[in-house]
Amino acid sequence: MVACVDDAGSLETLRPRIEALGATLVVEREPGPLSAHLGRPSVTVADRFGTIGVTAPQVPSERILAELEAFELSCPECGPQAWGDPGV
Repeated sequence: MVACVDDAGSLETLRPRIEALGATLVVEREPGPLSAHLGRPSVTVADRFGTIGVTAPQVPSERILAELEAFELSCPECGPQAWGDPGV
């Protein structure tokens, strides 16, 4: 997850929940290369393969977590496919 914002306070409070979903929060606090490509302000939620779940100037916390959870569940290496049969 990439945030190109001046104040990332609300996103920083989500950091533990973001990391619990196997994601990383990257914050660009001053305009730089990420802002040049993604826009400023912007919040972009993407998986490690570059699939973008959402990108917008602001994204509600619930939406961020929902997108990350969807990526986690759809990943064949880390989602339910990798958990194995619970009946075993």
